[in-house]
Amino acid sequence: MRYLIVVFLLLSTALQAQSISGTIVDSKDKSPLPGASISLLHLPDSVTLGTATDAEGRFAFLNVAASSYVLRVSFIGFTDTLRNIQLADGQGLELGTILLRSDAINLGTVEVVEQVSQSTQKGDTTQFNAGAFKTNPDANAEDLVTKMPGIQVQNGKVQAQGDDVKQVLVDGKPFFGDDPNAVLKNMPAEVIDKIQVFDQQSEQSRLTGFNDGNTSKTINIITKSKAKEGYFGKVFGGYGYGNDHVFRAGANINIFKGDRRITLLAQSNNVNEQNFSAEDLVGVLGSSGRRGGFGGGGGGWGGGNSDFLVNTRNGISTTHAFGFNYTDKWGKHKKVDLTASYFFNLSDNDANSETLRDYVLGGDSAQVYEEQSLNSSRNINHRFNVRMEYKIDSMNTLIVRPRFSLQQNNGFSNLTGQTTTGEALLNNIVNNFESDLLGMNFNNEATYQHRFKKKGRSLSFTLTNGYTQNNGESFLYSETNYFADSIYADTLDQNAQLDKNGWSIGSNITYTEGAGKNGLVQFNYGNTYNKVASEKETYDFSTATQEYTALDTTLTVIFDSRYQTQYGGISYRFNNDKLQFNLGANYQWSQLDGDQSFPYQAKISRSFQNVLPNAMLMYKFTDKKSIRLNYRTSTNQPNIEQLQDVIDNSNPLKLTRGNPGLAQEIQHRLFSRYSASNTEKSTSLFFMIAGGYTQNYIGKNTIIATEDTTLAEGIVLQTGSQLTTYENLDGYFNLRSFLTYGLPLKFMKSNFNLNAGVAYSHTPGKINNEINIANSTTFSLGLVVSSNISEKIDFTVSSNSSYTFVKNTLQPQSDNSYFNQNSRLRINWIFWKDLFINTDLSHQFYAGLSGGFDQNFLLWNAAVGTKLFKNKQGEIKVSAYDILKQNNSITRNITEIYTEDVRTDVLQRYVMLTFTYNIRKFKGGKNDKDMEIPTVPQGPSGMPAGGGPPPGSPPPGGGY
Repeated sequence: MRYLIVVFLLLSTALQAQSISGTIVDSKDKSPLPGASISLLHLPDSVTLGTATDAEGRFAFLNVAASSYVLRVSFIGFTDTLRNIQLADGQGLELGTILLRSDAINLGTVEVVEQVSQSTQKGDTTQFNAGAFKTNPDANAEDLVTKMPGIQVQNGKVQAQGDDVKQVLVDGKPFFGDDPNAVLKNMPAEVIDKIQVFDQQSEQSRLTGFNDGNTSKTINIITKSKAKEGYFGKVFGGYGYGNDHVFRAGANINIFKGDRRITLLAQSNNVNEQNFSAEDLVGVLGSSGRRGGFGGGGGGWGGGNSDFLVNTRNGISTTHAFGFNYTDKWGKHKKVDLTASYFFNLSDNDANSETLRDYVLGGDSAQVYEEQSLNSSRNINHRFNVRMEYKIDSMNTLIVRPRFSLQQNNGFSNLTGQTTTGEALLNNIVNNFESDLLGMNFNNEATYQHRFKKKGRSLSFTLTNGYTQNNGESFLYSETNYFADSIYADTLDQNAQLDKNGWSIGSNITYTEGAGKNGLVQFNYGNTYNKVASEKETYDFSTATQEYTALDTTLTVIFDSRYQTQYGGISYRFNNDKLQFNLGANYQWSQLDGDQSFPYQAKISRSFQNVLPNAMLMYKFTDKKSIRLNYRTSTNQPNIEQLQDVIDNSNPLKLTRGNPGLAQEIQHRLFSRYSASNTEKSTSLFFMIAGGYTQNYIGKNTIIATEDTTLAEGIVLQTGSQLTTYENLDGYFNLRSFLTYGLPLKFMKSNFNLNAGVAYSHTPGKINNEINIANSTTFSLGLVVSSNISEKIDFTVSSNSSYTFVKNTLQPQSDNSYFNQNSRLRINWIFWKDLFINTDLSHQFYAGLSGGFDQNFLLWNAAVGTKLFKNKQGEIKVSAYDILKQNNSITRNITEIYTEDVRTDVLQRYVMLTFTYNIRKFKGGKNDKDMEIPTVPQGPSGMPAGGGPPPGSPPPGGGY
């Protein structure tokens, strides 16, 4: 209650800010200039403050003392502007629109041509000039960014400089929530001016100006000025035939008008084209659909979510999806910044897979498990996200972020499996599993922040709450045969009723105070409370009633868990032109309680006390070279499935069981990165090294029965079957490094990117109560050559290789190594008038896998077509997929318990006829040509010529 009183008092406080603000635009077309450098020189002591304009060209210096100043505005390609300013006491100063003029000089018949700079480095932000990377006219943002050094898309994940990209912004604003793929696949490359890659600070850091080191890799797309008013997109449809009829249809419509931006997406296909993030997949059982429990954390379902990320090689999917995104500023003075998105996704997936799993056992023992499975699932997902930022005045801001998702999943799997040791058959199984599950997830975060007049002083308050509900039922029918001294058969026919719900609430209050000329001290206090109730009732089929009425007490559990924390801490930040560092620590008290009321009563009560330090350092050698170090600690409590003492028998050969005695994990993470760019030579270099160490690592203890075994709990394990429980183990750590270097190849008018990396993991586990350490090391090397010749020809040649070797301490003879190489050639060529040809060759090579799983195949796709209509807005083409009919999918998974290889059926050869109509209409124009997005002239070397990009930076959170 006292927090609500504080918020009420702060909201009631009306303080007048002393601020200096304005907007920077091009004097020719009045378009905003994002990333312009703004400096404020205080007279007479020459103390300088700095900031940069946001995506709309705006800037602001807050909490400025009354005095005389000189404002300097700089932007590459424009003449610097100076302005004398006098700021009166108790008043703010709005400078309005400031015009910058081009610094181009007319030398008569002399033409000065300069190679356009591919990238610039400004502190922790790398900015790429889109005009320096040539793509075909109909390319999307993904085609563009994957030509840039350090950016790649693999298995549906967008990565930049070795990190997963968590969000893609458009002109500094969220677009389709946190789904990077939705933005990159649907934003035309031709409307993009620049690409910025940076580490987005947390919402709290941006509000307070205190960089706490909690960042996420983010890409910001800056659109061209003439693309900010109008509409663009495409509609398409195609039909063809392979083993069966295939189709694809969709639309992408963008309507931009000033601050208001509306995007509509729709698609329907049965060729594995999917356009959603992992959040859409909450509830998907995947190719491991036989699992019957709920997963832990966030209210999600258990199962193979990772099998259903955007991956066209994992089974065969039919997808129907619709998306809507809305961005605008509301109110008379446009103080409310609103972004909202809605996604609907329906996906049907069929996956036939074959699995071979080698277990690590002590001595000379060895067990091999083989499985054939057929899995089908239907997942229906609704997702709604809103972000509203209300700038009450220059001193007060309110941000609200509600999110809601609803998932429904129906799954079916049929598997046959067997376990062998040497030539001897230990057991076999036929297993059918069906499920009907429903999951709902809601969470909200509201942050209020107040800046005081005194430099560096601020107070912010955050309140979070959430609710999850998951329920449904599953049916299991299995027949298992055990072959030891005698044959033993076991049949299960069961129905499980599942019900799980939880809620959470938390709050945080943060206060910052200036400390000297360049320092800032932050004090924070917070608390969280999470409660989860889980009930699973399992009934055996009764032959007497012909219904599922016989309660199986060994497979039934009612369990509640409660986890609460309180924490408080202090941090210090120092920041000047060259050096920025943070140093701080939190003291955290945690309480974990659990109550099991069935099948027997039991209680859990544990208290944890931790000191969690954190540190961050960033040093700028120059504006183009910087190094960053980041160290953080955190805790991770066991989820309810890991705690509850009940058996999951969805596969009777592989039982799992929780452990009420688990303690929380303590995680330590260290990250460092060096970034450098040379604008004169258009080269860029990124080097990253990171590592993590976990205390009380929640690992697995797997009992694998080499003979019929009765455990202390009375559980009987037949020969070849197993029971997995969870234990806290010490010794888990990992290390990884990544290097990427990019430069232009002038002799062939192309760009060259080189990347290399090393990854190592040290994972403990228990097998038959003996410790095994799985040491896995992977070396990787890759290169990409992408054309920069013209818009008429676009080719990319790439090759990525990795070599992995695994050593086990428990059974050295289980050590193994394998090699993987993926090479690709992609060509798009407009070869005569409006005729074009596309071809894509991908070679996959695996060596060192289990017998029969090595692969060496070539995937060849090609298309030929022509442009239609006066403005070439139409296109018709004939495309062929997997012409050689060699498409295949094999993956290797390595754990501390086993090594497995999995082969899955994939989509193979088909031919399709597709028609596409491109929509382009922008302010002042009637069609594509009237858009007048300038092309970059060619220099003598064949590389683009002209002015370089401005020194960009992420949208500022506000200066002092």
